[in-house]
Amino acid sequence: MASERRFAEVRKILEGAGFRLDRIAGSHHIFEKPGAPNFVVPVHRGKVLAVYVRKAQKLAATVARVAAEESVQGNPNDGPSEEE
Repeated sequence: MASERRFAEVRKILEGAGFRLDRIAGSHHIFEKPGAPNFVVPVHRGKVLAVYVRKAQKLAATVARVAAEESVQGNPNDGPSEEE
C-alpha cells in the first residue's frame, strides 16, 4: 500500500533527531527525548502510515531548528559570572 512506510525509516529519522525508543505498549512504539514531547508511532506488521513519517520529519526539523537557535544564542551560563 502506498500510504505505508517501513518502521525503520521513522526510527532512523527520530533517532537522528536525538530521540530514543523508550518502550513498546502493544503496537505503539514510544520515543522520548528530554525537553521534547514523547512521539508515539503505531506499527503494524513492520509498517507505519505515511502520516507518521511526515510528522517525524517535521518534528526532527523542529528539533534541529531549536538546537541551531540555542547554539547561536549561546547559553547565558557559559559566560563570565558577575562575581569575577
